[in-house]
Amino acid sequence: MTNIVVKRENDYITSVECRNHTGFADYGKDIVCAGVSSITQTAVMGVQKLTTVKNNVLIDEEKGFLKLELYDIENSKDCQKAQIILETMLLGLLDLEKQYPKYIKLEDK
Repeated sequence: MTNIVVKRENDYITSVECRNHTGFADYGKDIVCAGVSSITQTAVMGVQKLTTVKNNVLIDEEKGFLKLELYDIENSKDCQKAQIILETMLLGLLDLEKQYPKYIKLEDK
């Protein structure tokens, strides 16, 4: 099961962490894991390439791990842009969790 934790401070998303492969199907055929990866990695690219928000990303594909941390969000001129990207990511992940509740657990803290 993939565990996803979205953390917030003052209503701003400050980090997203995904752990583990979903286990829906064998590696290379797991559409649920591919969906989670596509949504989260696209959001990471959006934050990195379309905003100036300070961030740090760790990815370990073998372990099924991704973590995005944002820094000094409230002082960034692109704060709102980053939040729109991440809230849109969250919508996609919530939809996947609804469709595949045995394979994805999402916490929004």
